[in-house]
Amino acid sequence: MMYHGVGPEKPGWAWNHLLVRADVFDGQMRRLKEEGWTTIFLGDLYAHLARNEPLPPKPVVLTFDDGYLDNWVFAAPILAKYGHRAVVYMTSDFVDPAGSPRPTLDDAWAGRVREEDLPVEGFLSFAEMRRLEESGVMEVQGHAKTHTWYPCGPRIVDYHRPAGVDGYAPKPWLGWNRHPERKFAYMTERLEETVPWGTPVFEHRKSLAGKRWFPDGSLEKRLVSFVEGEGGARFFERPDWRERLDAIARKREAGGRLETEEEFDDRILFELTESKRILEAGIGKHIDFLCWPGGGRSPRTLELAGEAGYLATTTHFHDRTRRNLYGQKPSETNRTGCGTPWQWRGVRVARTDPGFFTAILDEFNGVPGAVWRMRSYKIAFLLRHFLLGRD
Repeated sequence: MMYHGVGPEKPGWAWNHLLVRADVFDGQMRRLKEEGWTTIFLGDLYAHLARNEPLPPKPVVLTFDDGYLDNWVFAAPILAKYGHRAVVYMTSDFVDPAGSPRPTLDDAWAGRVREEDLPVEGFLSFAEMRRLEESGVMEVQGHAKTHTWYPCGPRIVDYHRPAGVDGYAPKPWLGWNRHPERKFAYMTERLEETVPWGTPVFEHRKSLAGKRWFPDGSLEKRLVSFVEGEGGARFFERPDWRERLDAIARKREAGGRLETEEEFDDRILFELTESKRILEAGIGKHIDFLCWPGGGRSPRTLELAGEAGYLATTTHFHDRTRRNLYGQKPSETNRTGCGTPWQWRGVRVARTDPGFFTAILDEFNGVPGAVWRMRSYKIAFLLRHFLLGRD
């Protein structure tokens, strides 16, 4: 089962929709225990898939992508409260260099800090990852090195500009790619704000999903210089700003080149092996499992993951043909979403009933009638929320 973050929303963060409220997560973990589910690690699952080793009743692997600080602050104490354990898929570029572990819900429960003062923005440090491993509550596995997006062709799909102009939401990865050494702090430092106005946003895709396009940079310099000369951010107040930038782009076609097959293999293999090396050195354990960032992968990257030494990687979670049963390929594991938040007609619902959560697990496992349980919980929530005004 796939999670990302647990806790309060982060001010101005582009991906708040990935967060599960702490009280909702607590209810989900309580329901798991009440219904007799047993949380296991990835090594347990792999041993079953590869060698048919037995598993405890109703086994489930809880996974948290990206390695957010809130996994340590909020998720781990709640997991421990109910005797559960989980997996953090950590991206090595985002490891926080913080020295001492930061306070958690345990400190709030003990009265050492107010819960509202707990840190919520950022990523895990090695000190925190080592503590999680030592506690047995969370194990750390790999989520590659960059977790970013790269240009994949010469077509310009947008221009970087102030947030809100014509509905524009700045792409955080534009800042990551310019300042990779500060990626761990991007939530507070807003690295995308260091990207010059007018920077072209080329067609792009996830870094591990395909070949990378290398623009020659001359068009970007021309566009950025033009915007600076026209008043910088004020230029985008003009109704014809896009037409003027498009005209420059048409006159000065973007040069560049696409990665060769050999360059692609070398880049992917370096990303997979280097992230593995960094995590292993920082935590002091083997990294055997990989989650593809954003599901970005290809048949060739699957081969390269094996060469890099990973026992298994994730499939895309929409692949409902895989139930993680003995007899299926052990080098691929499938996941399902945790069901919170979920969307209804464009409305993001942050709280769902714990029964809905375990119904998702039952439906994923092919239990008859589980899908109707899910629907009944959705209907009940919508009635409470929209007719009675209750969460």
